[in-house]
Amino acid sequence: MGKKNKNKITLSVIALVVLVVVAGLVGSRLFGGVSVADGYWYEEENRIIFAKVTPDSDQTKVEVIDTYVETQDSVPAIKTDTHTYTGSMDGDKLALKPQSGEGINATVSAKELVFLSPLKDGGQAPPKLVATQPALYQKQLETMTKRINELAEVKKKELAEKRAKEEARVQFAQKVEKTGRLEADLVENAQYLTDLQFSDEASVYQDHVTELQGLLDEIKLYAGQPALQKTEYEVMKETVGAMKVLVDGMQSMDASVKDKKKRMTDIMSVLETDVADTKTTWEEIKGSVPNPDDRQKSFHAAVKTATEAMEQAKQRMTAIENEKVTATQKASKLYGDANALLSKVAPK
Repeated sequence: MGKKNKNKITLSVIALVVLVVVAGLVGSRLFGGVSVADGYWYEEENRIIFAKVTPDSDQTKVEVIDTYVETQDSVPAIKTDTHTYTGSMDGDKLALKPQSGEGINATVSAKELVFLSPLKDGGQAPPKLVATQPALYQKQLETMTKRINELAEVKKKELAEKRAKEEARVQFAQKVEKTGRLEADLVENAQYLTDLQFSDEASVYQDHVTELQGLLDEIKLYAGQPALQKTEYEVMKETVGAMKVLVDGMQSMDASVKDKKKRMTDIMSVLETDVADTKTTWEEIKGSVPNPDDRQKSFHAAVKTATEAMEQAKQRMTAIENEKVTATQKASKLYGDANALLSKVAPK
């Protein structure tokens, strides 16, 4: 009877001890006399490291997931590095090698995983990871990810607003600079246009008509003689030939007029475009430009100079065209009269 009770007590004590041990090892595994937790983690505000140790008699595997925050242009972003180590386990000591690089050492227990070498280059202190459940790690990771993503959206918005303001500032400065450059171009091109005059061509037309008239008068003197000598007729003929040279010279002057008119038209086309562009740009900046009164005076002066230069150029082109037509008609008539007289007195 006493022996049976003693055995029952012994069995009860063993069962209690086993229950206590099992209860203490919930979330961990026993390997080679060392308890290994289901997971280990290390947490900072912007970094979470999670490691899982998988012991094996042939080869122990340690996977480390390093999730951290990197900031670029003030915008944070979640980055993840995964390190896989394999090696041997001797009691609580781990000798591990990464897929590439130098090996590292660590110690493991049911409570913590301590790396005795840095996980990354750079000499940072080796982290001590404490035991945790994967579900808790996952929850903390989601919380950090959500926080960083929300912060990133705020920073992106702030950065976009900052860039928009900077872009607007640059565009405004460019428009101010553009207005000044256009004003200078208007004044310069207006001067080019003004320099294109037709005074030389007009003088040639007038001089040729005057000279033709003089030659015709000489021919009339010869033609009015009652008895024209052959030599005198030859002089008349040569004079008519000289008139032909003058008429042809007037026609060659037409090419000079045409060339100048084309250049003037090209410059006016540029001026018209620049005037329109200057007015548009000025309307965009006049409310915010520094020294608005002075800038407005400069703007109006440049536009006025260009507008007046174009108007005067159009008047000059019209005038020279009229001059050319009138001179050509007169020259043709004078030359025609000369030929008529020459035919009238030609020897029979």
